[in-house]
Amino acid sequence: MFMRFRGEKMSDRLIYVAKSYELVIGDEFQMFYRGIIRSMNPYKYYIYCNCAKGRAYPRYFTYTPKEGDEGEYKLRICLYDDFMNLIEEAETILVVNKIEKVKGEKLNILCLGDSLTFNGVWPAIGCMRFEDSVTLEGDPKSYGMGDNFNFVGTMKKEIEYENCTKVIGYEGYGGWQWRHFVLNETVDAQAGVWVEYKNNPFTENDQHSVWMSNNKKWVLESIEKDRIKFKRGNGNWGITADIGREFVNLEGGVHKDTFSVEKYEFEKGNPFFYKDIDGIDFKRYCKDIGIEKIDYLYILLSWNGQYIPFNHDQSRHEEFMVKLIDKVHEDFKDCKVRLLGIQSCSIDGGMASNYGANGPYHDVFGELSTAFFYNEFLESFCDRKKYASFMRYIDTKAMIDVENNMPHFELPVNARSKKTELIGSNGVHLTMDGYEQVGDVFFRNLVADVIRHNKGEN
Repeated sequence: MFMRFRGEKMSDRLIYVAKSYELVIGDEFQMFYRGIIRSMNPYKYYIYCNCAKGRAYPRYFTYTPKEGDEGEYKLRICLYDDFMNLIEEAETILVVNKIEKVKGEKLNILCLGDSLTFNGVWPAIGCMRFEDSVTLEGDPKSYGMGDNFNFVGTMKKEIEYENCTKVIGYEGYGGWQWRHFVLNETVDAQAGVWVEYKNNPFTENDQHSVWMSNNKKWVLESIEKDRIKFKRGNGNWGITADIGREFVNLEGGVHKDTFSVEKYEFEKGNPFFYKDIDGIDFKRYCKDIGIEKIDYLYILLSWNGQYIPFNHDQSRHEEFMVKLIDKVHEDFKDCKVRLLGIQSCSIDGGMASNYGANGPYHDVFGELSTAFFYNEFLESFCDRKKYASFMRYIDTKAMIDVENNMPHFELPVNARSKKTELIGSNGVHLTMDGYEQVGDVFFRNLVADVIRHNKGEN
């Protein structure tokens, strides 16, 4: 799967690149070393890149293809110590595409995920950059290809185009993992709760703060203007929501003021699940939302459930991945499935801010390693004989700048100094810039998928 030159165990490897990356003419591609080198400090190595195109800067490799650059280019990455001893090397392929319109009828696209998809930003960015003709100052290029897609789903987001507003659908639920899209357990003892809080002050710096209500722990997961979602904290597994009259901050976050509760409701259940058949049904789901089929399914899961450091065993996810993907393929044989990998976790304090110094998720390098191992598992899953004809892996982590596009606090460098430094405030969630970067990754692969669709390929 990978070209590698030392060790046979996954834990022996340092460089984790995918087999290939999709690029688009006129769009800047950036591969961040932090997202491909499994190390707390990748910069302790001399990182040498060799490619016929692009430039290798201290933190990333970059290449903006020009007209006529269509084709494939080999990128070789080497790690050396200070004595120029080769530590490890790897190769990948950069595939340069020229954008083209969808031939025939519009494609139905379903984007599915957890809290990283909840706000709908990455589906919106991918769609907008493909279709809209206006590029805002300082933003990556939009290509103005017109109306090519129906983005489907029960959750909705408006996109402002030059001459119109487009509404896209998707499915994104904070705290969910693979099993939640197969089972219907979100309406039972593990159900999250939406609490009405108009004009609330919360930001991404408050995500994963812990609150108490009626002597039960609740963890702030998702934020909207007039409501917030809590998932269950430790020991909070009652069938009823058991919400009190107020929420009191226990730990974490920036906004810690106690607030009163006037209205709340359970999170809705799995949109694909039907009680009368006790299972999921994508044909019926499509009928319910007024479409005939799903052409492409893009899935971004799962930081949720990755609480074991240095973990290679993804069987707890694999069981439900198989059930979900097999059912999609059973219902729609021609549906193409794409698995977006998860980005690296915060490496400068975000995990400590959310999880302290003990318990699940607190081991920073352990969790970073688990994310790399999980992403490798996703690519190998897509390469299985059973799935290779309709699945592909997208290496999101390589293209997300987690050093700069994750939330931060500004704190004193020590208790005696007025000098400040930026400390991470969220373990796995992104800033808006980060979500838009995921959208850029999605856009490049959307372009490649349209080309393959037009040729009748996977």
